[in-house]
Amino acid sequence: MTASHRLRVAVLALTLLSGLVMMSAGYVGQRESWTTAWLITIPGGIVILAAFALARRADGVDGRIARPGAIGRILLSGGVMVFAGYAGSAWGWGAALALATLGGLIIAMALALARRGTEVTTR
Repeated sequence: MTASHRLRVAVLALTLLSGLVMMSAGYVGQRESWTTAWLITIPGGIVILAAFALARRADGVDGRIARPGAIGRILLSGGVMVFAGYAGSAWGWGAALALATLGGLIIAMALALARRGTEVTTR
């Protein structure tokens, strides 16, 4: 297994972990307290930023997220995942699954667009 492949596996694991943390924040928000829920989103945000940094490292680019659009897509995905946790608690896990899938597609698109932006043409 190459170093790039190991980094991509780590990116996948961190992305899934972040989604789980964000969904748990939505669940806690609906069941208990939105103040506590917002505190739970902090580690989820840190984890997804780490995943983006690793993805850029796997592509041979420095670990920083270069574009504001990437941050916007991260925030949108996180918001959808928090809403998925809320939906799971309020309406059932079928709605949560649909929203979590949408959040996963958004973050996958963000990773793909970030990767596309790192391609270098050689002549």
